[in-house]
Amino acid sequence: MDELIQQIGDLFEITVITLDNDIKVWQIVVFAAILVASVVVAGYLRRWLRRLFDRLNLTQNFVNRLLAILFLIILVIGIAVAFNVAQISTGLFGKIFNYPIAELFQTTQKSEESTGLSSLFQTLLGRKTETVDSDAQRLTLASIFYGFAIIFGMYVLSKYAQLVLQRQVLQGFQIDRHTQFIILRFFHFILITLGVLISLNTLGISFTSLAIIFGGLSIGIGFGLQNTVANLLAGLILIFERPIKIGDLVEIIDVNIFGRVSSINLRSTVIISLDEKEVIVPNSQLVTEPVHNLTHYNYRFRVHVPVGVSYGSDVELVRKALIEVAHEHPEVIKEPTSNMENVTAPFVRFTNFGESSLDFELLAWIQDSFKRFDVASDLHFMIWEKFKEYDIRIPFPQRDVHFYPKDD
Repeated sequence: MDELIQQIGDLFEITVITLDNDIKVWQIVVFAAILVASVVVAGYLRRWLRRLFDRLNLTQNFVNRLLAILFLIILVIGIAVAFNVAQISTGLFGKIFNYPIAELFQTTQKSEESTGLSSLFQTLLGRKTETVDSDAQRLTLASIFYGFAIIFGMYVLSKYAQLVLQRQVLQGFQIDRHTQFIILRFFHFILITLGVLISLNTLGISFTSLAIIFGGLSIGIGFGLQNTVANLLAGLILIFERPIKIGDLVEIIDVNIFGRVSSINLRSTVIISLDEKEVIVPNSQLVTEPVHNLTHYNYRFRVHVPVGVSYGSDVELVRKALIEVAHEHPEVIKEPTSNMENVTAPFVRFTNFGESSLDFELLAWIQDSFKRFDVASDLHFMIWEKFKEYDIRIPFPQRDVHFYPKDD
């Protein structure tokens, strides 16, 4: 038994990795055990925090993102604790993360030329190389990581702040949805811009360098990014001019898109169709092409139901039947009030003497334009039953064909 214990002890003392300090088996085992414990703790906290967030009535997407961030934080802390407890030196990683990236693309003046990559290896081995300017030395893997962490943190902060601002302030002042969207969108852009500026300062990138970069991008914009810039400008027009708003019911005639506006972003607009599918439309299409906004002024809509009857029908009876159908439908406005400008009670038009039918059209207003297809379908069913009740016939096209014998 003692021999077995001695063998196990010797196994744990075997060196498996050689860096600045030798890493033995027992250190790897301790490192892995702490990582597993960190994952278990993260899973337990994830379940507990999900129940807590559900009680706060937060949106599911926001909860998932927040839990993912917390999981990553716990995992990073677990890795740091594992390195410390397992007594594994992180000096090598520190050299890599703090090495100036600019030196990888520069040469040093020595008896023999050495590339930036060899300079990195020399640094890892403890040798000194010639230094570059202080701004270039600030660009390291660590600073890049910090820069992205700052931007991501600002993004998360923006989402949380928007949620609090909307629920606690904007809804309290009873501001309409579109104005709330504009305020929250610009609040988001301000925080993200602030995060980008802080991140660039962390990376040591000067605004002079940015001016050169944007100068080069302007050439690319002129050639390859015309559509993107057009969509961005169109997005600003939609936000400020407000030809369409959040919640409007729109119909893009040329491409046969019909639905309710869900969000207006700088590049595109999201429309929820009747099938509850999200249709992403470029903003330039909404500005340059004909768009039918059914709810820009109000949500009412006038339904047109064309119908044809045979020539032997009583036209007054047809009018009576159609009016009765309109008054029997619960969604139809029977008697408009004084505040319903241009809204009329249901009425019938005699539109045409057709080839095989007398053509009529029933016109009726409804309160919600989003229901226009359902209401029109209901009216068609009801007209069919009403015509059968009054013995009114709907004809079908007929043709008389005459054959004349050919004279010999």
